[in-house]
Amino acid sequence: MDWERPVRRPNAQRLIYVRHGSVMANGTELKKDEYAYIFGMLDLKGIADWSEDWRWELATPNAAPALLSGNGLQTIPKLSRAITTLAIEPGTERRFRLDSVTSIAGRVTPRHQDHGPGIRCLYQGTFNVQDAPHLRANQSPGDAWWESGVDTVVAWHSTQMPAIFIRAMVLPIDLKDEMSNIWLADSPSSQSNWRLSIDQEITI
Repeated sequence: MDWERPVRRPNAQRLIYVRHGSVMANGTELKKDEYAYIFGMLDLKGIADWSEDWRWELATPNAAPALLSGNGLQTIPKLSRAITTLAIEPGTERRFRLDSVTSIAGRVTPRHQDHGPGIRCLYQGTFNVQDAPHLRANQSPGDAWWESGVDTVVAWHSTQMPAIFIRAMVLPIDLKDEMSNIWLADSPSSQSNWRLSIDQEITI
């Protein structure tokens, strides 16, 4: 990234997570493993020798990709999906959430759904996700995948280390501070650890 001047993103509702290094986001420093909800314009600047941030942005399906550009900067669009399983017409109130799940090594996550759709990104370990139409096999750190919320999902993880993923979801407004999972089978809570980072009320 060009360290001398920030690069600008257009107006949007977005969640940002710093994976490596540190960045300045609209004048606020975010260090490794810190996060923020940002509405409107985003001025972003790296302030470490090497910085990496993950961003989830809400936009209309026909919006042109607005990629960052600058010296020493690489932007990789990971995944984009249109939300069809939750009403998001203009004026709708929703919850824009960033959270993470850590599961013990070797866990097979029981059948479940979610209260809303979202994109997950693997932070650590390996991951396999099976829903009715798709198998995403051997996901590695940095890989992203989509879950609709309505499709029943089973996942299984590496036997060598815990698996950690970070996800951004659009959820019903009344789901404050509650897990989004809908378990369809018994799930021992001791096998995973849920951490809520941002639970932002938004208007689409």
